[in-house]
Amino acid sequence: MKKLALTLTILSTFCALAYAGPEPYSGKEMKQVAPVPPPCPTWTGFYVGGFGGYKFSSVDTNLDLGGLWDTQFPEGRDALQANAPHDLNNSGFEAGGLIGYNYQWHNWVFGVEAEGGYLWAHKADNQPLVPVPNDPVDGYAFSTSFNTHYLATFAPRIGYTFCRWMPYVTGGLAVGQLDYSQNIVNILSPALGPYTFSEGASKTETNVGWMVGGGLEYAVSDHWRVRGQYQFIDLGSISFDTAGVGDFPTAPDFTGHHEASLREHNASFAIIYGF
Repeated sequence: MKKLALTLTILSTFCALAYAGPEPYSGKEMKQVAPVPPPCPTWTGFYVGGFGGYKFSSVDTNLDLGGLWDTQFPEGRDALQANAPHDLNNSGFEAGGLIGYNYQWHNWVFGVEAEGGYLWAHKADNQPLVPVPNDPVDGYAFSTSFNTHYLATFAPRIGYTFCRWMPYVTGGLAVGQLDYSQNIVNILSPALGPYTFSEGASKTETNVGWMVGGGLEYAVSDHWRVRGQYQFIDLGSISFDTAGVGDFPTAPDFTGHHEASLREHNASFAIIYGF
């Protein structure tokens, strides 16, 4: 009887343990906590940055000779105007800095920015001999060059944020320095005697034009951002008039008008710090 009671007790205990199983977990213990995404940064505030870029300059040129070129030497006029460069397109790098301010309203960002940089953009076209048809003793050396030294832009911006991403458009004022020169030198006629002739000049001026563009900016952190940007810039034209210089009294009556116009396609990458 004692053995039977002991056996029943052991079986009851075993069944109770089997029925109870392991200690259940509460709902809070079973629930996995999802990671909280980082908050979107604010775009409001001042910022500064540095940028580097690559520029393609479209430079259209024109030479118009007049005065005694028209009446006494049309063959030379036509030869020089035909062989003058019609463009001095060039490309180069730019490096500079920027400063601006943004104000965020909901997802919209309104701002204003100024940037300026130095350009390594230069093109020269030198022709050692431009012959004159049907005139074996007349010929000219021809040299033309164009430089852009610096560029600055001042413009508002409008962007729309997708948390850390902000595409934007911009457009406004562009200011750049243009340097243009063109020279013509007679190199064959001196064989006929003490006769020299040259015509040309150079000019440097600061032009005010316009700019439109856009870009995409990304907030790496609450303060640091990176961006890529494209700008189309029109800086208008630069021109000057010349008169001939030579060992004969009518040399100044050989006149010329020299002109070059500049448009740029600028792509740049910037690193920005927002305050």
